[in-house]
Order: sequence, then structure tokens, then C-alpha cells
Amino acid sequence: MKLDRYALAIVAAFAMAPLSLAAFAAEPTVTQPDALAWAPAPGLPPGAEIAVLYGDPSKTGPFAIRLKFPAGYQIATHSHPTDELITFLSGKSRMAFGEAAKESDAAPMQPGAFMDLPAGAWHSLWIDSETVVELHSTGPFDTHLR
Repeated sequence: MKLDRYALAIVAAFAMAPLSLAAFAAEPTVTQPDALAWAPAPGLPPGAEIAVLYGDPSKTGPFAIRLKFPAGYQIATHSHPTDELITFLSGKSRMAFGEAAKESDAAPMQPGAFMDLPAGAWHSLWIDSETVVELHSTGPFDTHLR
């Protein structure tokens, strides 16, 4: 009986897989790093740049972006209304968590580090050398300052 429930769950998961892929383009798309269109990142202090990889962060639905921050950059304590999946691609940065996030509690974020940041999680970021992160979330994306 247990085996039947597991088999049914697996069949159901595969049956629903095409529905979860419906948001993606009918044809594969590849964006090479040298083709990224960098622009000033709206809603962030001057100096941050954004490149949209997929979707539109201002609209409902999934999106993927890259953010580039210069050395010495800081983002004050803030949160977002949706979950974030973040990969630190390059550079050297530190992040602290909680409404009272402070630099002395910041943990290093090395290239290759991955983070799942739940909606509403307060965090601050300090950039030690130029850093690029990739962020996946759902829109509309917004920032709430502490």
C-alpha cells in the first residue's frame, strides 16, 4: 500500500512538470556574459548596476537578474516581499541578518556561495571588492527599508 502511494506521488509529480515549465519560452535562450545589458539598478543607491536575464522584476512572475556592486558599496538593512535565491558569482562581500543587522556580525559571502532568503528576512550587505550576484525571485519585486 505504501509503495502505491509513492508511485502515485511520482506519477503526479511528472504529470505536473509541464505545467511548471509553462512560464519558460518555447525555445531555449542563452545569454552570454558579454551580451548582458548593464544599467543603473533602480531603487538602490547610485553605483549598483542591474542586468535582467529573464522575466521582468516589476511584473508578476518569475525573473532572474544579475547585480553588480562596486567596492565600498553598502545596502542598508532591508527586506523583500518575496523569497530570493541568490548566488554570489564573483567578488568579496559580507552580509548580516535581522532587523538590527550590523557590520560586526556580517558573514563573508565568497564566490560560489548560494543563499535562499525567505520573504521578509531583514538583511544588510557590505561590498569589499567589486561583486556580482545572481538573484532569482518572483515579481513584482520590491524593497522595504528598516
